[in-house]
Amino acid sequence: MFRRLISAAALVACAGIYAFAATERATFILTDGERKSGTVVFHGDQHENLINGYLNLGVDNGKDMTFPVGQVAVIDFVGGRPPTSELAQLGTGPLLAMRDGTTQPGRFINMIGGDTLVWENQSGQRQQYAIHDVSRVYLNPQSARTAFRYRGPAAVAGTTGTAGITVRVDATQAWHDTGLTVNQGDRVAFQASGQIQFGQYGGQTATPDGNPLERRAAYPDPSVPVGALLGRIGNSAPFAIGMQTQPLVMPASGRLMLGVNDNELGDNSGFFTVIVSKL
Repeated sequence: MFRRLISAAALVACAGIYAFAATERATFILTDGERKSGTVVFHGDQHENLINGYLNLGVDNGKDMTFPVGQVAVIDFVGGRPPTSELAQLGTGPLLAMRDGTTQPGRFINMIGGDTLVWENQSGQRQQYAIHDVSRVYLNPQSARTAFRYRGPAAVAGTTGTAGITVRVDATQAWHDTGLTVNQGDRVAFQASGQIQFGQYGGQTATPDGNPLERRAAYPDPSVPVGALLGRIGNSAPFAIGMQTQPLVMPASGRLMLGVNDNELGDNSGFFTVIVSKL
């Protein structure tokens, strides 16, 4: 559903980059549960796999399958079902799982040269790992839980409990009703993950913190970057949430709504997954 087929010749002719063969293989588990397998190809002078917001897999007919990164839940290098101990480590953000059983939260950066994965840890340091040492990269933990039918301690979408409720914030919709009514002064914690596209051009992607390259007065909250996760109580003024996890004091009383910081939603795609906990 989410893939596009692009020939290597078209890439050379239209984009001025070159495709190279790769030996490592991967399976992309998409957010709708579909699985696609191929080689970890790379392109251009930087030998990158993730280009302009799209991940790439090589297939036998000499073409690439390309997928918006926001629609890939898991990059799986080993196949099979992950051990329960690994799935239990899933939180709300990306997770790197190694073949020695260790895991590391952080942020996926890219795959280079067909054999190396670049990861940014929670301290902001970038590290490189040989792909043959990596089991999986979880880009969308909630969709990964669904794909592997894991019903562990993490919150399940649409339910409530000590872990809060999980809300899917679609980038094409202005505001999403969380189902929670709050009072002014209540403390609410948010845990957001995922990535959206806020336009159709390369590089127009945003995490819940937004894309720092663009701010506009016309956005719902002009003080934060495009695509950032926002909150709103009823029809009151929006406020920034982003990826911070410290509880926020609610500025008003009413229904808690979530949205993205963009004033043109028709060319958007992808979604954020947000766990909301009323303390």
